[in-house]
Amino acid sequence: MQIEAIYDQGRLEFQSTVTLKHQRFRVRVEIPDQEIASPIPLALPTYDPADFPPEIRDRVRRMAAVAEEAQRLFVPEIVSAESEEERQRWAAVELRHASRREQGRLP
Repeated sequence: MQIEAIYDQGRLEFQSTVTLKHQRFRVRVEIPDQEIASPIPLALPTYDPADFPPEIRDRVRRMAAVAEEAQRLFVPEIVSAESEEERQRWAAVELRHASRREQGRLP
């Protein structure tokens, strides 16, 4: 259900009377861009590898090895005349093939 409300210093004031079943629940709020004083920075969180269980760290190491193998198999001289975007596509194909080989599947 969508209803109109006015934001007033941390509180939402509904434009019509609404009786709610619960005192606390999630809502989705749409705020006009021009009302935001400073944009929310889009930054990825950073993690300490020691925070993860050993099996997760092992999986990350294996996937890094697969990525390195794909880079080793990728021969830039063959596609030297191609654009950077095409080189990235070929590198992605090689990464997929290396990942499938690591899983015991045919590329």
